Amino acid sequence: MPRLSSLCSPVAVPLLTIACTLILGVRTGSADNEYRQAMAKAVREAANRVLPSVVSIEIIGTAQATAGEVEQDAPTSGVVIDPEGFLLASSIVVQRPSASILAVLPDGSRHAAKVIARDYHRDLVILKIDTDKKLKAIEFPATLDLKIGKTTVAVGRYGGDASPIVSRGVLSGAERLDGVALQTDARVSPAFYGGPLIDLYGQVLGILIPAVASGGAPDPTSWYDSGIAFAIPSDVILKKIERLKSGNDIKPGLIGIASKTKDPYDDGTEISAVRKRSPAEASGIKAGDEVIEVDGRPVRRHQEIKQALGRFDAGDSIRIKLRRDGKEIEIETELADTIPPLQPQRLGILASEQPGETENDETQVFVDDVVPGTVAEGKLEPGDRILKLGDTDVTSIGALRSLLISAEPDTELVLSLTRQENDQTIKITPDSISGPALNEVAKQWADAKPGNWKSEEIKLPDAGNAAAFLAPEPGDGDQSLGLLVLLLNPGQDAPRKIVDEWREAAMAAGVVLCAIAPEDARRWQPKELNAIANFAAAVIKKAPINPTAVAVAAPGAIAGIDAEAADSMALAVAISQSSTFFGVSVSPKTRSPAVRLKENNPSAALQFLLPVSANQELPEWSLAIQRMGYPIVRGGDTTILKLLNWVRLLQAI
Repeated sequence: MPRLSSLCSPVAVPLLTIACTLILGVRTGSADNEYRQAMAKAVREAANRVLPSVVSIEIIGTAQATAGEVEQDAPTSGVVIDPEGFLLASSIVVQRPSASILAVLPDGSRHAAKVIARDYHRDLVILKIDTDKKLKAIEFPATLDLKIGKTTVAVGRYGGDASPIVSRGVLSGAERLDGVALQTDARVSPAFYGGPLIDLYGQVLGILIPAVASGGAPDPTSWYDSGIAFAIPSDVILKKIERLKSGNDIKPGLIGIASKTKDPYDDGTEISAVRKRSPAEASGIKAGDEVIEVDGRPVRRHQEIKQALGRFDAGDSIRIKLRRDGKEIEIETELADTIPPLQPQRLGILASEQPGETENDETQVFVDDVVPGTVAEGKLEPGDRILKLGDTDVTSIGALRSLLISAEPDTELVLSLTRQENDQTIKITPDSISGPALNEVAKQWADAKPGNWKSEEIKLPDAGNAAAFLAPEPGDGDQSLGLLVLLLNPGQDAPRKIVDEWREAAMAAGVVLCAIAPEDARRWQPKELNAIANFAAAVIKKAPINPTAVAVAAPGAIAGIDAEAADSMALAVAISQSSTFFGVSVSPKTRSPAVRLKENNPSAALQFLLPVSANQELPEWSLAIQRMGYPIVRGGDTTILKLLNWVRLLQAI
């Protein structure tokens, strides 16, 4: 039971009065009005406790960015963390180069601020101003009450006079963004970023940052004013402030393991691959290990591993408990700020899984066919059962794919297999996926008859897009088809006509086609990113599609067709919806969208096809793509059939 003194605080008394009224069952207009007045008073008093430490930040002379309300908006917020002039703001103040940064204090005075350090892991920035004015530092509590559902208040300042702004909501989640942030449903605009998120007692819960969940939008500010906002917890900030004030940047800690499953929320923590020259490799972690604990915290799925690792930065040492061959072992490793980028490799086989001979046996992986012109030709045969790659048991197609995508380039590997009941080993050096596109398809596909295909329109209840798809009739066709989601340019409003025009090539390649027009005839919108992935998921349910042979493209993927809005949208979709798409193809002249690019994932690797030849220069934006471990495939004189063959071959390992 709370003490009477705590209930008699200026914040608690009005809320207690209303709570008692509602408990007694008095639901009158007067009671509702009294509640609103009490809540408004509580919010105001809570905000007043922190406002003396909240400042407005103005970014002056930014480099020109893409048009958009958020991109061109000026002020944001920050907080005083030290009376000596140190301020904490969000990364939005350094998103683009600027001539200067000004801090507007509560009294309206402006002061030039310089960047001292950045926390790249948490999207925070430390600024410093020189002033003889008396500054009040905000207080970050070392422990937090993070009860889900408690009232939260976002606080900031806006405009030339640094006017206070507030937005009320509730705490809707903790350990979001892979264990980094709190989540609130308070509606916040970019003016709030860098400001505090507090409770009704004025306690600082965290600092608001521009962020969206993985795959949620093309830009970290895209969810502003949406009722979904994120904040870095105060207790975490408290531990990092001195390091940042001393001028040392903080970066995310990387370990270098790949999940056995594509969906991180699936049960199980088995590691399918270990990145070369990574902390995981250096500490002795092996493919096939199961993670039991991360720094004393039990984990049951890979998402929980991400959340546990989210608390740590590059340079931090952590303990990991593993299960290997039925025994528990514990290792210690120091997280790194960088790991050499992936250079995905492949053998050139099509494979399938079969259950073990007994209930307790591992899944068996068999070669179904060999793609002509690959390193597997002449070395592997249909019917081979793959047992091991190096020292690692191959127990699933996904695990084999992850091992190859994580493999060291130009390095010979030993493959253990069973052929016609005889065990043997072969030495093979995988091909890089980057480079020329494969020209030939597997024999089993070339010999297959397409069956009966039909086109029809498709609607989703939560999307206003016109769309149509072409697929074999139920029960007809191959069980490993591809799927291409073709985004149409604004003004192209006849998706069924498009899929019918591509019918002959789609049937020949064995690729289901789904064409989608933008909801607004004038432009594609960020809100349609999820809708496009949902259309893909709906079509996958209607046809026998291999889930790794799913790609998104624009008309500019065909040689000779200029880049338009659909090309940029296709890039944004592929990167932000990477759990759905394994390939993307656009014009090399595509304008790069404002997408947060994450490192390629060995368990769900994405590749890019561009209609360029071996001697043509790649676009400038592709350099960042390659640095993050994404392979660039050169399609040359790409035709519709070549594009569709590439889509189906995405399933090749």
